[in-house]
Amino acid sequence: MENINEHDQTKKMIDIMRGGYKKSLITENEGHDDTISPVPSDAVFKDELKKLNDTVDSSGRITNFKIYPIAVNVIIEGTFLPGEDEGSGITFKMSLKKGEIETSMNNIELSDNISGLLTRLKGYYENWVKEWYGKLAKEYRPKQN
Repeated sequence: MENINEHDQTKKMIDIMRGGYKKSLITENEGHDDTISPVPSDAVFKDELKKLNDTVDSSGRITNFKIYPIAVNVIIEGTFLPGEDEGSGITFKMSLKKGEIETSMNNIELSDNISGLLTRLKGYYENWVKEWYGKLAKEYRPKQN
C-alpha cells in the first residue's frame, strides 16, 4: 500500500482550487497542435458538466472534450436522456468554429419536455461560445516561443 504525504496532497488540492488544474490536463501532440483533452477528474471538465446539468438537464453526460488553443476552438460532445439501447437518447456536439450546435435523436419521441430541453441546450450553447472565446483568449493562450 502506498503512503500518501498529506501535506503534499493538500498543496495539490489548493493549487487545483486556485486554477492550477491546467498543469494536470492531458496534452496531446505537444508542440504540434497543442490539443488539451480534459478528463472527468479535471476541474474544467467538472465545471462544464455541472453547468450543462444545471442549465439544460441533469441527465447530461460529456463523452468528448477537446480544447485547441492554437486553432482557437473547443469541441464538446455528449448525450442527454440515454436509453437502454446503445446510441439511444439525444446526442450533441458543440464547436466554437462550427457556429452552431449539432444534435440528433434516436428512440426519442418529440414532446414538450424534449422541445424545452433542446431550447435550453441552444441557449446554453450561445452562452458557452462567449465564455469559451474569453477563456481561450485569457486562460488557454498558446505558449509563445
